[in-house]
Amino acid sequence: MSRPFALLLATFFIAFVASTARAEGPVTVVDNPAVLAALDAGGFGFADVLGVDGEDRLKTLYDEAPAYHAIVDIVASDVAALRAEMKAGGRPLYEVTDGNVGRIMDVRWLKTDAARFRLVGVVNRLDRRDFMPLQGDRSCGEVRFIYRLAYSFRKNGKLLASRLPFNFNAVYSAAPDADGGCVGTAGRWAPQLDESVDAGWLTGGPLEKAGLTFKQLELNAQVVRFPSGQETEFGGQAAYLMRVFGVDGAAISEKPLENTPDTARLSQDAALKARLAAYVGANLPAVDEGVYEIPDEFLARKIISWSTFGSARQANHPFTQLFQPKEFAPLDYSALKLVRTPEALVERLDNGACQGCHQAGSTAGFHFIGLDDKTTSPLNRIEVGISPHLHAEIPRRQAWLAATAEGKQPNRFRPLSFAPPAVWTNADAVDYAPAEMAMPCLVPEDAARFGATWQCDGGTVCTPLATASGVRTKLAQCLLPKDSEKMFSGHPCLTGSIASNAAQPFNDRYSKSGQFAAFAPDVSRTAYTCRPPKIGVPGGIAYRGCDDKDRDFAAFKAGKPIPNEICGLVGGKKFDICVATNNFDQCLGGAVNRGNRPACSADHFCREDFMCQSLPPDTPGIGKVKGIGFCSPTYFIFQMRIDNHATPWGNPVRATMGAGFGAAEEE
Repeated sequence: MSRPFALLLATFFIAFVASTARAEGPVTVVDNPAVLAALDAGGFGFADVLGVDGEDRLKTLYDEAPAYHAIVDIVASDVAALRAEMKAGGRPLYEVTDGNVGRIMDVRWLKTDAARFRLVGVVNRLDRRDFMPLQGDRSCGEVRFIYRLAYSFRKNGKLLASRLPFNFNAVYSAAPDADGGCVGTAGRWAPQLDESVDAGWLTGGPLEKAGLTFKQLELNAQVVRFPSGQETEFGGQAAYLMRVFGVDGAAISEKPLENTPDTARLSQDAALKARLAAYVGANLPAVDEGVYEIPDEFLARKIISWSTFGSARQANHPFTQLFQPKEFAPLDYSALKLVRTPEALVERLDNGACQGCHQAGSTAGFHFIGLDDKTTSPLNRIEVGISPHLHAEIPRRQAWLAATAEGKQPNRFRPLSFAPPAVWTNADAVDYAPAEMAMPCLVPEDAARFGATWQCDGGTVCTPLATASGVRTKLAQCLLPKDSEKMFSGHPCLTGSIASNAAQPFNDRYSKSGQFAAFAPDVSRTAYTCRPPKIGVPGGIAYRGCDDKDRDFAAFKAGKPIPNEICGLVGGKKFDICVATNNFDQCLGGAVNRGNRPACSADHFCREDFMCQSLPPDTPGIGKVKGIGFCSPTYFIFQMRIDNHATPWGNPVRATMGAGFGAAEEE
């Protein structure tokens, strides 16, 4: 599809769609697919980021955009290096496989006519202004455009399409006001009562191009996945590549990852490590506040983050790998808000690193996934397109924007990435809401190391699920107390420990240590049994089959709190077979069954390693549960796995503006 025609089509679509977003307070996130389609076609596409006019199919970009070509070659080299490392460690990888073996991204997705990077979100990060003086930057923070890899092609008479877990984040600096302040810049993100947040309002206001200067291109991409049939105790594993690129015309540079230490280099250079420790000691109040900038000499330019149980994995705790708490024991913690002990300091630093933040409070290694539109296959749709962390961050960012627009000093404090939402009433206080069911918490011995944190919501208890050797903080969630009569499907039922392999995180090993819930011996519609990780459910899940009332959504009442469980979709033997045989459209077309799962929505999130999937629109009784989805194991959802998608190789195919939002359908 030509870009002028795509722009015309998107414009008509916007005019047709009546449900254009309206905002209450400052806009922090733009995730409306129709609005984003118009922006994508109207000068904010991925090709525009690279300074390329016209075609944005990836083969064309690879052939005609030297910067993109160079980035793809670096990613291909990274993937090849990881593959060689894992093979040497006894874990061979395959692009397409029928077996329970490791899977790796096929980099041909990055240079095929069948794929493009689709704009799935715009994120207001003017609050990043707090960091700008540390970088010698006088801008008013940042604006970020999130692009997600998507394909669409015809094969054997069918249209095959999906998105893939591979994101670029184009970061732009926001220009200050004429007087050097940010009151006007912040105010432009607050629509008036009669204004809608559509493409016209955005491009004529906060996204006016004259006020944006390109800064860098950030990558977060799933590149390796181990299926649960291979990782029977973990319930699966995945690896994510993270990088930052500078782009200057045809030239690119590999930039350091913010506050993310190069553990390999630092562990071999005692003098360099000592200078890093000295920096931390000299900047302790800034680290406590969460607004600090570790100098480039200490930082990595490439890292791999790991899931499942990502928040507990040693590989995602880089400072824990480098420092013992006793090395920071002489520091004075008495006046700090969050960090009260050396152990808390190391955890705070871990959480501020890229892999720490993206595996704690995230969804499948991401904080922004983006929503699907109505043309997406009904069995490949996501109900909630952001992570619990981003959901919790929005009130903080709105308070920051409101204070800045009024010329006041905003609250600069950044909570831990797995903290619940808070009330931000002034420049000093942070009033956390209780953490909801299955959300992260700190067990008492971990919480004691910090200042004020948060509590679990009523009726739940902070329960440790996993420990990892070499990591002090436990993975814990707010769960029902033992023998509770309020058990529901999807509630964790197993505890375990991870034997960390510092040199080869892909060889970490999880061992079950106990069962604490769902003791029924068999699946039934009346009692809860504990389903094992080998079916793809990390930590196990309590499970009860759907009865007629469940299928009718009888427990869901208008104006009442949503129940903890909902009769959603589950995999079955047919699903496993069609995935194993790479028959993508058959998997989407009918190889699933109904089963109870945790209910979720834009305000109620799934626990770590699960995400909120949409019910198909033709589900009987769907009107009773509008806006409510079900928590599915992350890699049950096709668009959240990098492997075993149908491929266009060898076919003359073209991507369209709709790439990533098409169902498998007859031509």
